[in-house]
Amino acid sequence: NAEDSSIVKGSLSDENGNFKLNEFSKGIYLLRITAFGYKSFCTAPIVVDSATALSSLAIVLYPGEINLNEVSVSAIRPTVEFKKGNITVNVENSPLAKGNTAYDLFLKLPGLGIDNNVISLNGKPGVTVMIDGRVQQLTNIQLMNLLKTINAESIEKMELLKNPPVKYDAAGTSGMVNIRMKKNKLVGFNGSMYTSSSQGFYGRTASGISLNYKAEKIALFSSVDYNAGYYQVLAKFNRNFTTDTFVTTMSAFNSLKDLEKGLNYKLGADWLVNEKNTIGFKIDGGPGYYLSEGVGKTNVSPGNDMGFEHLDVITRNPDRWMINNYNLNAEHSFDTLGTVLSFVTDYTRLSEIISSDIQNRFSDVNYQATLPANIYRNNNKLSTDILAAKFDFTKVIDDVSSLQAGTKAGFITTANNYVFERQDNNSGYYLKDTGLSNNYSYTEQTYAVYINYTRSIKKINMEVGLRGENTSLVGRNTEKGFELKRNYFNVFPNVTVEYAVSEKQNITLNLNRRIDRPQYNDLNPFRYYRDQYQYDEGNPFLLPHYSNTIELTHNYKESISNSFTYTRIDNVMLHYTIQNDSTKVFNETIKNMKLNNNFSYLFFFQKSLRSWWNISANALVSYIEYQGDVKGVKFRTASFFYTPSLTSTFIIPKKTKLEVLAFYRSGKNNGLVQVRDRWMLSFAVKKSFFKDKLDCSVGVNDVFFTGYFRTGVKFANQNWNYHVTQDSRRFTLSINYNFGRTKQEEREINSNEDEKGRLGH
Repeated sequence: NAEDSSIVKGSLSDENGNFKLNEFSKGIYLLRITAFGYKSFCTAPIVVDSATALSSLAIVLYPGEINLNEVSVSAIRPTVEFKKGNITVNVENSPLAKGNTAYDLFLKLPGLGIDNNVISLNGKPGVTVMIDGRVQQLTNIQLMNLLKTINAESIEKMELLKNPPVKYDAAGTSGMVNIRMKKNKLVGFNGSMYTSSSQGFYGRTASGISLNYKAEKIALFSSVDYNAGYYQVLAKFNRNFTTDTFVTTMSAFNSLKDLEKGLNYKLGADWLVNEKNTIGFKIDGGPGYYLSEGVGKTNVSPGNDMGFEHLDVITRNPDRWMINNYNLNAEHSFDTLGTVLSFVTDYTRLSEIISSDIQNRFSDVNYQATLPANIYRNNNKLSTDILAAKFDFTKVIDDVSSLQAGTKAGFITTANNYVFERQDNNSGYYLKDTGLSNNYSYTEQTYAVYINYTRSIKKINMEVGLRGENTSLVGRNTEKGFELKRNYFNVFPNVTVEYAVSEKQNITLNLNRRIDRPQYNDLNPFRYYRDQYQYDEGNPFLLPHYSNTIELTHNYKESISNSFTYTRIDNVMLHYTIQNDSTKVFNETIKNMKLNNNFSYLFFFQKSLRSWWNISANALVSYIEYQGDVKGVKFRTASFFYTPSLTSTFIIPKKTKLEVLAFYRSGKNNGLVQVRDRWMLSFAVKKSFFKDKLDCSVGVNDVFFTGYFRTGVKFANQNWNYHVTQDSRRFTLSINYNFGRTKQEEREINSNEDEKGRLGH
């Protein structure tokens, strides 16, 4: 704009110097041209009216006073960044990520934790995991299996969103973790290849390739990733059963060898119809396989009334699945100010077979058989179909305000055919157990609308959003003659007020309400047996729970942050255990408890101490309280939880980067379960070759082998403890090669963020 020199529109020229600027309103403008290494050029004022056209303006740029043949810049992009109250972990260039899986990253990244297959964010369970905006609402074990098949080499960054805006689904009472995969970014042709290997007790390998091409109006992108590897799991489980006359102790030790492997593919295209319209499609998915094989031995205290003193268990649990997602998307820009309407629809199909084969054999103190063997197997054929679609509209009203609105519809159908069979010891044939077999189907329809308004008034930035969701569901268990129908509507407000104290610091206040819905499998009442004396069971009467959160955050230069948060969850869904002292049977299930209160303080600090040394540190202190009852026995548990962590990044001469991560997590109470403390130290080194096109990394995860899990319960008649050591200490080696031209980001498009995630993979 000639009057005030403000920027109206910009463009990049092609390699021949040609460029194009369209659709100007009438006015007087200046045309300014800049190029690195040359003096800038500016035309005289140009009057633009309906007849103005600059079709062949010749522009010559002259070299600047300093002309360098080559400039080499060494800088550190922090691995961990804190912006607007959220933590972003830059995985793509982190040596610590190389040769690992997403599961490994969850174990050691600041703010994240996994306790007995339950993910927590800043000490709070109830985390929604997204992959490129697509929510993964899985059973806990299925989510762990999925994370183990995602190679860190294919991850760009992980966003830890404590208070997501209303544009996202309202699920996730403790916030969201969004795993952003590396994007297909290109101008012309580019791609990358990688391979990695890690060695702990067993070895793991992963490889992948990405190929992309962009012409003037079409962009093509594709990728294939494959991984396969074994994990060793050693678990100790001690239980005490007390009757009027005797205390029976069962001490179990299980050694498992778990195999995870998967093939993930992605293929898609974007077509720039014209400057205002874009259409695209994407197909992604692939097969996966999980197999857990193990042997276990349970020693029972002498003199018991069970008829044996040793229980030997052999287990084999395979899980095969195939998932495919088909995506169609379109986007229309109304103007150059940011008024956009987008449409996205997804159809997802999952087919899965989950099986289990368990042998229980009983013997006395001399390992002589005392009871007939108990051998059984189960098979669950599962299929899920998801259709989701959404519209999103964004309107930039003026320089200080904007409006977002949208709507979404999701339709889900899932069916389980669960067959439980016992082996007849005389004939050897397997016979169906009708008491434990069942057919369970589940359908759900969800309709959502949202509106979000942002406005700046001097030093105050406000964002006010409201989301409404209506859910209708039907669950049927045909074997048991059971049917459950529910229909509920909820509104979820989200209000953020930011005050700029100065150019260097600001204060932000956020209030929000969110929901966690039961996972599909948690609503299915079938029993999953680990051995004859342990099983898991769902609860068809489980209700969703709701959280209300208030958070006050102070930021200074985006390098220091202090956050104070209070969250109350009513009707909290909580896993708990029950044991029968007479039969010695132990089971885990889930129900709605009274409440969960969480008071927390989070401190974050990052700074470049030297040009070659950057640190990021954070520390969380929480007070966690649960209230509820189990079989009429009320309980209240409360504990303090604290977890400091420190990440140091060093730039070493000759394009070498070193990262060191250390963290400690104290013990805490997850309802009735007491989680013990643990700590971990990891480091990795990355070196670049051939003008940064080739990266080689080596590292060691969990150097001192301290990342094990310990839990226990002391409540009512229960007194047990559990200790599991996984294959966490690993030596990793990774090689990545990038080829092609400069990158341009692929558009983000998904409509089934919430629904697809609730599949199981």
